[in-house]
Amino acid sequence: MRRFNISTTMVRSFLEIANQGNVTRAASRLNSTQSTLSHQIQKLETELDARLFDRKNNAMEKTPDGDYFHLQANKIVQILDEIDLYFRPRRASKSVSIGIVNDCFKPGIISTINAFNRAFPDVTVEFKTESSAKLAKRVRDGEIEMAIVRDLSETPQAGEILWSEPLIWAGGPAYKHGGDGPLPLVFFPDPCVYRRYALDTLEAHDVPYKIVSDSGSWTLFERALRSGIGISLVTSDVCKVCGVDIVDPRLPPAPVAHAVLLTGKFSNKTAAHDLVERLKGMGA
Repeated sequence: MRRFNISTTMVRSFLEIANQGNVTRAASRLNSTQSTLSHQIQKLETELDARLFDRKNNAMEKTPDGDYFHLQANKIVQILDEIDLYFRPRRASKSVSIGIVNDCFKPGIISTINAFNRAFPDVTVEFKTESSAKLAKRVRDGEIEMAIVRDLSETPQAGEILWSEPLIWAGGPAYKHGGDGPLPLVFFPDPCVYRRYALDTLEAHDVPYKIVSDSGSWTLFERALRSGIGISLVTSDVCKVCGVDIVDPRLPPAPVAHAVLLTGKFSNKTAAHDLVERLKGMGA
């Protein structure tokens, strides 16, 4: 008798694409990538030996087999949620502590935590927002159970990459290039991985600079950048809110920023373990 090897990641990837009708939107909802989701669907179709979607331009239209699997997939997820509810009382923890750097508060993170809150209404999620270095230390010291931090290494040595995105040199619409003068920079104080990369790279290329704002407040950082007094390394989401792309031949290439999930030590019977698995599933 044939036995299928279908993972919950395949099922949830299928459901999101079926519900959105588009891989791009589904990837954004899951905080994943188009290639990752497409790979999950390819594996699912291979396992079922059936085509579940017709690809038409940017749209994903379900085939008759896709319609049938959609019904069954909803049942699978419902059963999994019921199993989770049944075993939830065995998990004694009443709170989960997580650190998240400011520019990692993506829609996928928020929706995942919201789903966790619905599944565990008796568990409080406690947030900490600091620099990546400070949050990593808190995890190592056991002060928080997990953290989502930024890592600019080509291959991070710790944690699991949830997603990656290129950074952008950006400034406010009123920013004016200063000719040969030092580049005015807006960054958070040390330890800040973006700041350290920028300063090290600019110094390596003998590019003069000056820090015109280094407040530890996210609100003040946004205001400083929007005002046009200086430039900074930011994600595309932050750039849309705070400024515009800056093109200057003196600027080094912007790096790729990995969002990395760091975890401490806890039992797989805790709510913290459940949240970790949900966060990992976003990019699976």
